[in-house]
Amino acid sequence: MIKTYGMVLVGLIAGAMGGFIASFITGTPSIAQQSDQVIRAQQFQLMDAQGRTRARLGFSADAQPFLNLSDENDARGVWIGISRESGVTVRDMDGRTVLVLSVDDRGHAALIVSDRDHNTRAFQPER
Repeated sequence: MIKTYGMVLVGLIAGAMGGFIASFITGTPSIAQQSDQVIRAQQFQLMDAQGRTRARLGFSADAQPFLNLSDENDARGVWIGISRESGVTVRDMDGRTVLVLSVDDRGHAALIVSDRDHNTRAFQPER
């Protein structure tokens, strides 16, 4: 059951990120976007009513795109980005990698999940 929920979660995250990033990188407007204008920047920040940064879309130190979301106290959140070594990585607010979705050079997918106690489980489709 955890495997099914994990795959659904990864599918939703990857699909949303892929569509948004592809639209952002290629400059192709989505169907819901009825404007011919394109906004370009190296980073976008979403601020709440108190002026706190709650979301960032930008590039990591190794020039890979990422999305960072945080709560109102900057105590909980998630970092989602592309990693050259692993594919898509999700990190917690402490910077610990908690989820990795990867595809190897032969096209085999894997999902790796880690909890706060560093207990790690890997899921791979049967080949």
